[in-house]
Order: sequence, then structure tokens, then C-alpha cells
Amino acid sequence: MEETEKKILIVDDNPKNIQLLAKLLSDNGYSIETVMSGAEALFWINEDNFDLVLLDIMMPEMDGFEVCDKIKANPENSDLPVIFLTAKTDVESLTTAFEKGGWDYLTKPFNSEELLARVRTHIDLKKAKERLKDVNQWLEAKVGERTKELKKSNKELAQAKAELELLDNAKNEFLKILSHEIRTPLNGIMGGLELLKLVELPKETEDFIYMLDESISRLEAFSIKALDISQIRIKGADVIIPDQIFALHMVNDCIDGLIEKIEEKKITIVLTGIPDTLFFIGDKYFIKKCFSNILSNSINFSPENGKVTIDTIDENGKVSFIIKDNGPGFPAVVQNTIFNPFVLGEDHMDKFTGLGLNLVKLIMEIHSGDISISNGTDGGAIVSLTFNKELPKP
Repeated sequence: MEETEKKILIVDDNPKNIQLLAKLLSDNGYSIETVMSGAEALFWINEDNFDLVLLDIMMPEMDGFEVCDKIKANPENSDLPVIFLTAKTDVESLTTAFEKGGWDYLTKPFNSEELLARVRTHIDLKKAKERLKDVNQWLEAKVGERTKELKKSNKELAQAKAELELLDNAKNEFLKILSHEIRTPLNGIMGGLELLKLVELPKETEDFIYMLDESISRLEAFSIKALDISQIRIKGADVIIPDQIFALHMVNDCIDGLIEKIEEKKITIVLTGIPDTLFFIGDKYFIKKCFSNILSNSINFSPENGKVTIDTIDENGKVSFIIKDNGPGFPAVVQNTIFNPFVLGEDHMDKFTGLGLNLVKLIMEIHSGDISISNGTDGGAIVSLTFNKELPKP
């Protein structure tokens, strides 16, 4: 797009000065308008658009200072360059020129090259400011558009989030109800099975009862885990009942709870670094559930006559339990999803319900703890559970 011709207003009561300035500027491609008084200058500035004003200071009736003052009183002229033409060189006059809104000054008699250079510089600055203002207006318009779009998107996201929360709460409530509804008839069936175990029955019937008992035990374990998960997801950290948990006592309790499985597979449990006095703060019920799930998995996937080691580290206000077995280890394909609910597999994970490791992860989260998994260099899986000695304040 071609640039429009630059227009300059010359204000001087001396016709010779006007003639000289007009010829010089016209010859250099500028469009010129000339006036000989301040009143005429103010009239033309209101009638036309100028890129610069050359303004003589010493004029009758209204001097250049007053003219500039009135020009700048209009906010629309705030970026209009005014160069004073003056024979005065005293500091007070020059100071007044800038105070009135002048951009520059030239002393008479002026040098033509200097005048052209200053005119060109100030018009370029004015044009640059106008372009910047246009860009700013464009940016403000774009920001306004984007703000409207973001507000609309945020509103839609908020609605979607509310709907998801509603669905999530409904799901958690469903799990809770389901767990209760499953356990109620299970209790009756389990009671009946216990009575049947007291009766002498044929071998085939006993095998059937054993199989039924094992299936019901798994179903009961599933319902308990589902209930625990729904409680944690509904209440979060509010589900915690804080208490002192002595590490050695907690570990021994978990081992005792799994003693039948340990003896059946002839697993050796090795404990190291757990002093009697070591304790941390947490929820006894959930911490024991968390540790028992990991220990149970380690035993399940250890070979006959295998070994499970439990090391404890106490440092920097944290207690870490490192449980290592000599089973097949974690397959790479599931390492990033192993704590998701209902991730089933044949190797080192809770393949019976798909909820055990998800429950472990949730328990660690509500305790602001960390869990990590890896494989040992000599094989086997390693699970690290790290708890803060003190629960973080809400």
C-alpha cells in the first residue's frame, strides 16, 4: 500500500521565512500549508490532519507557546509533533518550549540539512506511534475475542467438570452400596459354609466346599476393597483417623495375617533396619491394608521356598519400607498402568480383583506418601512405600 503524502503546517508571521521553509520542504516531497498567525494555525489544525507543525515562537497577538498550549489541550493532538522555530537560545525559553508540549526546536537562522533531518525524524516517530497504536488496538480486540472464547470454554469446562463430579460421586456411591449389598448375603453363605466344614462329608463334596469357600473369600475381598476405595474417593484425606503407627509392630501384624500363605509356600521373610521405637503418624487401618496388599503380592509371585526382604529407612522426617521378592518382577508393558483399577495380568500384580494396587495408590495419596516400583538387577520386584513421619497439615 502506498504511503500517503506527509503534510506539514508552517506557522510564522514572517513571509520570507514561510517562503523559504515552504520551498525547502516542498522540494523534498512534503505537502505544505502555511499560516501567519496563531488563530489561523488553530483553525487549520482542527480542519485538517497534519503530520508535523513548524511553529514560530515570536508572533503578535498569540505567541508560539500559547498556540502550542492550545494545540496540546486537545487529546487528539497529543502525538502531533511541534518543532519550535526561535531566535531565542536562553535556557528559560527552551525549557518553556518543551513544557508546552514541543517535541524539538530549531534556532534561526536554521541549517537546511538539520531542519530536514529533524522533520523526517519526528514524522517517522509519529508514524511509528500510530502503527504501534493500531497494533495495540488490534491486540486489544484479539484479546477481547479470546477472552470471550475463554470465558465460554471455561463455562463449558466447569459444566463438564460438574457433570463428571456428579458421575464420579454416583459411581462411588454405587460401589459403596454394591459392596454392602454383596457382603450381606455373603455373610450368610460364609456362615453356612463354616457349619458344613464341621460335618463329615464325602471327599468330592469337601473339595466342592473348599472351591466355594475360596471363591466367596475372593468376592468378600473384592467388596471390602471396593468399599475402601469408595470411602477414600468420597472423603479423601478426611477418611484418615491419625494415630501412632510403630513400624515393627505394623509389619509383624501384616506378616501374622498372611502366615498361612507364607507357610504354605515356605517363604522366608527377612526384616532389616526396623527398630522397636520407629513410628510415624497415619491411619492404622489403611496403612495396614496398604502394606498387606504389597506383601501379599510379593508372596503370591515368589517361587516355592522364595524369600521376601523388608528393609526400612528412617531419614529426613520420612519412613520408607522397601519390599523385595525374587519372583518374575514387573513386566514393562504394565509398569505405567499397574496402579489403575482393573488392570489384570499374569505377572507381578493383583490379578485376582484388579483393585488391590489401586487401593494402595489411593492410600498413599491421602497420606501424602510416595510409592515406586522397579525390578531388581538380579530379578524380582521392588516396591518402595514412603510415609511422612507427621501428616501434613490441611
